[in-house]
Amino acid sequence: MKKSYLNYIIVLSSLTLMFLSASGKHLFAQSGHQTARMMGLGGGGAAYQDLYHANFVNPANLMINHNKRPTITAGLAGGIYARAGGSLLNISTYNEYLTSGLVIEGAVADNMLDQWFGVSSSNMRSGSIDAGAVTLGGVYRADRWVISAAHRYRVIAGGSFSRGLADLVFRGLDSDYFSDPRALNTRQEMVAFNEVSVGFATSIYSGQDLFGFTDGFRIYAGIAPKLLLGGDYASLSMNSTLRVQGVTATDGGSINHNFSYTLEAAGELSDQLAAYNRDRIAGSDPKLNDYVDYSSGNLSGINGISAGVDLGVTAELDLKENLFGGYGIFKGDKKLRLGLSLTDLGSVSFSDRARSFGAADDFYWEGFQYDQDTIDERFDGDESAYFESVLIDSIGNDIYGNFSTSDQSRHSVGLPTQLRFGSHLELGRFGLMLDLGAGLLERGSNSRKMYIALGSEYRFWNRIPLRAGFRTGGDNSTTYHAGTGVEFRNIDFTIGAATTASSKQNGAAIGAAWSGIVVHF
Repeated sequence: MKKSYLNYIIVLSSLTLMFLSASGKHLFAQSGHQTARMMGLGGGGAAYQDLYHANFVNPANLMINHNKRPTITAGLAGGIYARAGGSLLNISTYNEYLTSGLVIEGAVADNMLDQWFGVSSSNMRSGSIDAGAVTLGGVYRADRWVISAAHRYRVIAGGSFSRGLADLVFRGLDSDYFSDPRALNTRQEMVAFNEVSVGFATSIYSGQDLFGFTDGFRIYAGIAPKLLLGGDYASLSMNSTLRVQGVTATDGGSINHNFSYTLEAAGELSDQLAAYNRDRIAGSDPKLNDYVDYSSGNLSGINGISAGVDLGVTAELDLKENLFGGYGIFKGDKKLRLGLSLTDLGSVSFSDRARSFGAADDFYWEGFQYDQDTIDERFDGDESAYFESVLIDSIGNDIYGNFSTSDQSRHSVGLPTQLRFGSHLELGRFGLMLDLGAGLLERGSNSRKMYIALGSEYRFWNRIPLRAGFRTGGDNSTTYHAGTGVEFRNIDFTIGAATTASSKQNGAAIGAAWSGIVVHF
């Protein structure tokens, strides 16, 4: 019986479900640009990543490897990456309790949810997705400067849920547990947009000896302004408390739900919600689910225009040839690079049919009567269909769908700004990279908590790199990374992947990246 009730309290929170169905299921599987090289090395790259990808990581890096490449680089399907993670994705707890045949009730449910969310019903756990594709990219190298251009499509999505919502999912309308008010809170956001970036970098200083261990050093500066084309946007914030009393196998009992929510949307979804509300006000008794018919094609549209910029500076030191020895894996160029970048400055604008929707209520509802004759005659004995019909007809649209509509000039969504500092030590075929970074604005997987990324690579025959690394900090568990590929003077093809070993403390994280087809000529 509890499972039957479970489905319908979620129906009562219909806008939460509507948002999830309108965004999450249509999405592509520390926020910020990733490449196959970076993914293989722990996710850093502030002093390492070059080519047109540097526009999004550190534009000053357009100048590194300047003399190793031909004049022009072009990328077709020039890089694809996706990352997902967060404390909500606790695979360890999921496997321990939900794949072992346990009945999730009573003390078992308490232990599982305490481990997953903590004790308080207001504790939040979150998950996020950050995916991007560089469809086209190019670089032109002159003697003293470099210019590049790239188009990137991005989807950033995140959601968080309270312990109280998890209790509702696993316990249903358990009047023993919900006899005291429990927090049912959620935050959801999805942003999809295009970036057209133009990067420029040049040398701003050069010298010879530095502290006696270099044969020369240079300082590069870079800037990459970008045009931001808003694609699609929706966000939902709901705060509420739920209290349930007197639910039995034959009586629906009573429900007290004190809630407030705000939903922001633009484009087609905004029109659909506004149309529903107009018909509701006109008295035609509409059903919300009949109006919301989201199309994933909206993700690639143009729904607003704004601008952003990425900035960076890199110091490159030519180490003396005899440093670390001049033989074996250390034979060849020896360089130390230090990079500092500030990326994703700006905000994405969504101005096409931008609206806000909101509602607040503190309602008390006396439950329905359990009518076995009606269940048998009208619903062929299906209790779930009966309860859904009763709840939706009774209060679904009248309470949760009773929202106000407010037209907006635009929705402005800040980019996931990130500050990065990185170092890259190149010793012939061997390399070592270390990055530190933190988000300045929390969006998607971007966290204000500092992360550390450490990675190394060895290049067999100077053509086949093997990369490995790890990343720790931020909001995720430690992730372990690996990557490889083939890199010739005139063509590159690389892949990288990442995963967590344990998700018990801070949740799971996975990632993958592919370089696309990159040619130099």
